[in-house]
Amino acid sequence: MKKITLVCLIAAMILSGCSVTNSTSVDSNLQTTENTQQNTKNQYIMAGKIAANDEANIASKISARVSEVSVNIGSNVNKGDTIIKLDTQDLQAQVNQAQAAVNTAKASLVNATNGTRPEQIAQAQAALDNATESYEVTKKNYERTKTLVEAEANTQQQLESAEQQLVATEAQQKSAQEQLNMLKNGATETSIDVYKAQVEQAEAALKTAQTALSNGTITAPISGVVNAKNINIGEMASPSATLVSISNSSTLFVNAYAPSDIISELKEGQDVAVKVSEVPDTVFEGKIAVINSKLNSQSRNILVKVTLSDPNAQLKPGMFAEVGLKE
Repeated sequence: MKKITLVCLIAAMILSGCSVTNSTSVDSNLQTTENTQQNTKNQYIMAGKIAANDEANIASKISARVSEVSVNIGSNVNKGDTIIKLDTQDLQAQVNQAQAAVNTAKASLVNATNGTRPEQIAQAQAALDNATESYEVTKKNYERTKTLVEAEANTQQQLESAEQQLVATEAQQKSAQEQLNMLKNGATETSIDVYKAQVEQAEAALKTAQTALSNGTITAPISGVVNAKNINIGEMASPSATLVSISNSSTLFVNAYAPSDIISELKEGQDVAVKVSEVPDTVFEGKIAVINSKLNSQSRNILVKVTLSDPNAQLKPGMFAEVGLKE
């Protein structure tokens, strides 16, 4: 009798365990089954690649070495966030030099207006010496850059930038020479006008230098997710290369082509189903935003733009999507 009772208890435990396992298995597969059934019911008639309305390929406006990278692939950024910093020591020196030129030009204008004194001539001579030294340094940099461009080690844009700097420093040198000459010869109404023009020229050069310096900090033009990073600390950034790509996944869409014979079944604002092979067993919600009235002359299909709903951020630009009509 005891043996019979023991056997019954073991059988009951085994059956109970099987029941729990089967129940868990059914629950875990319920969502997959529902999605599979929904996929089966939907009629998938269009396909295309996912893209984002807000995308940005970010490049540097200047050639400089990267000193800091604040993002990586997958990083979330907000518009205006700093993502890359460049080495701007040379640019800061140019700003300082341009600011000194402005100060000198303004002082020369004041001196010319108030009359010439010996110390003013000495100051103008010192300004000329500094301008000449800057010109010589810039000239050597231009010649070095030109040689590198001819050897295809630098870009044409770098040469143009060096040439602009050379022209600016040459103008500053000539301006300083003219100021010294005018002080020695005495200021006239005409020379005062020249001093005023030199102040304006120096201020314009300062503004240009300040703009170049500000380009050393690269910020995100849009909010979104970094989906590509092609630069690292210590590498050279150039205006011709994309450093970082950002896309806003909240504005995803698919440009799909629908056969002309089913266009009558479609309308703008219509809800559709979307499936993506990279995210299996999931059906995404979509909405027809635009139906192009122009027929493709080769495929005889019509372009349909479908906006996507992706609350869990599973979709990425470049994924292939199929669009179906809901049954």
